Amino acid sequence: MKIKFLPLIAVLFAATSIMTSCLDNDVEQITYTSETSITGFSLGTLHIDRVGKDKDGKDSAYVDTLDCSNYPFTIDQINRTITNKDSLPVGTHIDKVITSITYDAGILGYKPKGSDRDTIWTSTDSIDFTDPVEFKVYAYSNVEGKPYKVTINVHKQEPDTISWKKFDNSFSDRSLLSEQKAVYANGKVYVFGKNENGTHIEYSDVSNDNPNPWTPVAINITDVDTYSATAWAGNIYFLAGTNKQLYKLDVNSNDVTQVSTETFEVLIGGNDTKEELYAVINKISNGVSNSVSHTYKNGVWIPDSTDPSTQLQFPIKKPFFTTTITASYNSNITTTIALCNNPGTTANDTTALVFNRMSGDNKWEERIQNLPLPNLENVTMIYYDGKLYAFGGGYGEIKPFSQFYCSTDNGLCWRPVTECMAFPAEVPDPEKPNKEYINFPNLYDTHQGNYSCAVTPKLENETYRGNFIWIVWEDGSICRGRINRLGFTPKW
Repeated sequence: MKIKFLPLIAVLFAATSIMTSCLDNDVEQITYTSETSITGFSLGTLHIDRVGKDKDGKDSAYVDTLDCSNYPFTIDQINRTITNKDSLPVGTHIDKVITSITYDAGILGYKPKGSDRDTIWTSTDSIDFTDPVEFKVYAYSNVEGKPYKVTINVHKQEPDTISWKKFDNSFSDRSLLSEQKAVYANGKVYVFGKNENGTHIEYSDVSNDNPNPWTPVAINITDVDTYSATAWAGNIYFLAGTNKQLYKLDVNSNDVTQVSTETFEVLIGGNDTKEELYAVINKISNGVSNSVSHTYKNGVWIPDSTDPSTQLQFPIKKPFFTTTITASYNSNITTTIALCNNPGTTANDTTALVFNRMSGDNKWEERIQNLPLPNLENVTMIYYDGKLYAFGGGYGEIKPFSQFYCSTDNGLCWRPVTECMAFPAEVPDPEKPNKEYINFPNLYDTHQGNYSCAVTPKLENETYRGNFIWIVWEDGSICRGRINRLGFTPKW
């Protein structure tokens, strides 16, 4: 039955009411409502494309069912729109949809895809929502309601999967950088490294989520420890000179100034929350050299302990990767975690080194890992999406850049990530010559293991920008990755 007959039905309703009132004044008159609102909208069970494993362990596509009745739909009565702000999963079929709709008294009509006239809606109709569909209520009082535009949103990307893009940038002088360390500051990714001319520093402005060409930073200091580069208090600090003294790179002017004349061994990292910088300083007392971890606070270096027996031995000439995590139950309690490759002295040194420092203890401790992180070559640690991730070159049977390792307990347990958060190892398909392929293990080998990594935080007042992982290779090319859901525009 087509809606074109509805006006006739409405006239009959009205005529019946008039005739009844003329026959007998004592007969109760019926007044029909003119309300034409849709008051509820939900979906039934839909089909969805999935990928599983067949009996041989290979990926196999199949179609499953998904109960969508719990996905809420928002009804905007002013603008007459209905939509689900929480999108349906990737691969959900919306070309044959069963709906449940409540509305004011009357008849509900809709215009099917490809049709030029309305059809009466029933709860058994299978409707194509690949394009928005208009619904309207026809009241028994012969009032035709304004149409509602119903849109069903489906994710185009797997929300928890990380997507990568490669940029074929080159460093400004086309040189290759080894001994790299990258840090993020002031909307820019800085890379410290070594080339045939010595220390080289360049930066790329990534404030618009895309890397700009590399720009060199002029520096007239020798013997720069490129692995020591650390972002702290809005600037970058590093060690340089014969005695490894502390310098600051101003990220606004790119000017370099000396901060301290102390003789350093290791610059570990910083805690912006507590306004503290951590390092190992070589102190000589009565002709005896003692390496003591210190904390820089309010312009003064304070030793963590004067008892040499309590001092940890931090590896020299190793890049440290640190992050500070604030306790969820108390904003005044922080834990700073530091990680580096284990240079090893025995055959049992098969795990990376993890150190932690509680804000209340004011000292470093070596983390005894329950599920240890393998001692990956050129290991890197990042804090991303509220978790610690580590990755790097190979170790034993582990291939370079074969997977992420994740810790949700401040470096106590490290578990390999087996889904979603992954490094692609794509092989070109001759039938798709224009497709971009990224193979991280090959990139690692091609660049002799020379790479560095930085993470851009979620940009302030830009809720769907930032949150990128930037991996810089020795030639200046860049791989940019982000978990898809961190780039979605919030709808709530």
